[in-house]
Amino acid sequence: MFKKLNPIQALRFIPQPLVIVTAGDPNDPKNRGGMTAAWASRVSWSPPLIMVSIAPSRNTLNFIRKYKCFVVNVVTPSLEEVAYNVFGSLSSRNVDKFSVAGITPEEAKTITAPVIPTASIVLECRVVNEVEAGDHIMVVGEVVDAYRMSDEKPLVHYIGMPWKITKSD
Repeated sequence: MFKKLNPIQALRFIPQPLVIVTAGDPNDPKNRGGMTAAWASRVSWSPPLIMVSIAPSRNTLNFIRKYKCFVVNVVTPSLEEVAYNVFGSLSSRNVDKFSVAGITPEEAKTITAPVIPTASIVLECRVVNEVEAGDHIMVVGEVVDAYRMSDEKPLVHYIGMPWKITKSD
């Protein structure tokens, strides 16, 4: 069966990990931020690189540029509501998202950035490149430290089914 799709529609059905990208000073509520990222992906095995795609208007991008590092926090079912309703909808220009979410961030082990202590997996990254890509900036980071914080399984989502979450196996 053949059904023609608009390229934008087709891209919405590619499953994506649900992640919260955090950056800034973990101990300074006015100098830290985080955002739910719709697009994150591996880029390279050697060195281990990951990419997050961020709209230029997002304040988290300012913190990433200032500190030249960021954390990818892989979201679990217990963080789902926080990912959408706090990190995905509020601006760190106006509120401390961590406080609103009731999260006390931990300090990253290798870089300067906040870590969400209930994330499934944490990837600490140093920025190695930025690439302008249409209406977003792809920030490429080398994973310099990684660890498991929770045994909860990560979530993935499909943009084609607005914010529908499916649990990974």
